[in-house]
Amino acid sequence: MRFFRYAFLLIFIILSGCSYVTKTMTSPFRSFRHSFTEHKQSYWDRYGKVYYLDGAGNMGFGEETVPKALRSSGFRGDVENISWTTHTGPLGDQMIRANARYRAENMTKKIIEYRNRYPQAPIYIISLSAGTGVAVWAVENLPSDLKVDSIVLLGSSLSTRYNMSRCLKHVSNKVFVFYSPRDYVLKSFIPVTGTIDGEFFTDPAGMAGLYPPVNPSREELDLYKEKLENIAWRPSFERLGNAGGHTDGTSYRFVKYYIAKRMGIGRYAQSND
Repeated sequence: MRFFRYAFLLIFIILSGCSYVTKTMTSPFRSFRHSFTEHKQSYWDRYGKVYYLDGAGNMGFGEETVPKALRSSGFRGDVENISWTTHTGPLGDQMIRANARYRAENMTKKIIEYRNRYPQAPIYIISLSAGTGVAVWAVENLPSDLKVDSIVLLGSSLSTRYNMSRCLKHVSNKVFVFYSPRDYVLKSFIPVTGTIDGEFFTDPAGMAGLYPPVNPSREELDLYKEKLENIAWRPSFERLGNAGGHTDGTSYRFVKYYIAKRMGIGRYAQSND
């Protein structure tokens, strides 16, 4: 019975991916927008940068709400949407992991280039679902002396025991991991596709949080204690538009009134309580 359920889910995702590709091919503007990877330098770049990465399929979740919410919170810098899709739909992006790794390398270069232009400007990353893998790997690949300020992982499809130590060494503040047992997308699909880092038979971080690897060193434990914060979904989040669903963390009110405060940006730059 379980086999048939998973087979049905797999067919559903494949069909969704085909539908997505067809939609992209019949919409030249959308195709251009998603394939455009070069970021034109803007006036706001000098005040800081937030990179936002959507989940598998790059379906557009958060692409509008995250920038609007951050600007409304008082953030003066630039918010750049990073497209990393294979244009094969959610299934393709989740399972073609070589593409995610390759896109992470490209993002690493973007961060280095930005830091070279603005050595003192803050750098933040917000990512959703499989995009959290791209974000974490991009930071892992940074030179030893380069750090970003904060990272937010929403509904992450990384495995819950993924070793974050290399990433945490490149973060000056914290990695905030938002997770929810109500995330039925992860609960349904991860047993079929595996996590973005290629693990099966394990919980994704978006449902249970991120924790040190088995038999961690003292250095790894200290890094996790100092630099990583797991934030479980709670009922009070619902008034901010986050009911615990897979993409609810990208809701305008939740980003503006909760995530921005946790990151300490905009009007919350001096208070991160």
